[in-house]
Amino acid sequence: MLVYKKQNCQMENQVPPSQQFENNPIPGGYSPEVIAELKRQAKEMAIQQAIQQKLAQEAQVQQQYQKNPQVFKQEQNLQPQVKPKRSVTWAEIILLFVVCFFTVNGLYSSWNYVSNFLPEIEIKLKK
Repeated sequence: MLVYKKQNCQMENQVPPSQQFENNPIPGGYSPEVIAELKRQAKEMAIQQAIQQKLAQEAQVQQQYQKNPQVFKQEQNLQPQVKPKRSVTWAEIILLFVVCFFTVNGLYSSWNYVSNFLPEIEIKLKK
C-alpha cells in the first residue's frame, strides 16, 4: 500500500520570483508598427553587412594582387571554363528519331523471328 505524504501547498510558503516581469500593455506582444520597424532595421543591417563583407573581400583580393600579380593571374587561369549551352538542331532531332525507329524495329523483328520461326525449325528437326 502506498502512502503519500501530504505537502503544505499554500501561496504564502512559495518563494517569490527573483525577477519581476513587466506586463506588456498589448497581450500579443509588440504592435504591428513596431514589428514592421524592427524588420526594416534588420533588413538595412543585413544589407550593410553584406556590402561590408564584399568590400573586405575585394580589398583582400587587391592586396594579394599587388603583392604578387603573376601568381594571381595563374590562379585565374586555373578556374574551369564553362561552355555555353547550345540549342539542338532539327537535323539532330530527326537523326535521333531515325536511330530510335530502327533500333525498336530491329529489336521487334529479332524477337519475332526468335519466338515464331525457331520453334518451327525445332519441330521440323524432330520429325
